[in-house]
Amino acid sequence: MSEQPSEPRSAAGATELLSAVRFQEELRRVACFGSRVLVGDPLAAAVRKITQNPAFTQSRLLARILSALTYQEGDFRRAEVSALDSDTLSLVITLMDAYAAGTSAREKWIGAVDEVQATLLGAQ
Repeated sequence: MSEQPSEPRSAAGATELLSAVRFQEELRRVACFGSRVLVGDPLAAAVRKITQNPAFTQSRLLARILSALTYQEGDFRRAEVSALDSDTLSLVITLMDAYAAGTSAREKWIGAVDEVQATLLGAQ
């Protein structure tokens, strides 16, 4: 006789938390199946996307990703991997690559997070 898990698999998977690093790995895994849009300055593009539509779910998630990259911390739900449309996912991958390459000064990343947070607070 086999033991039954205490939670259904679908419920457990929907609430599974991922670290910022693990979430980025999952985003890259999903993105490998799509096309990439080239973005000249992904940090500025992310800030612009968030400030143009701060109430959108994707904007709030993008803001959390930006903050997680900048401060190397944060938790995400596994289900959030699929919350980004293909253009935003492409932007996030380019943003992650830009952070890893160190093409922008840390102060610029911190300033972007501060600007985005102020915008999100104003949209509430």
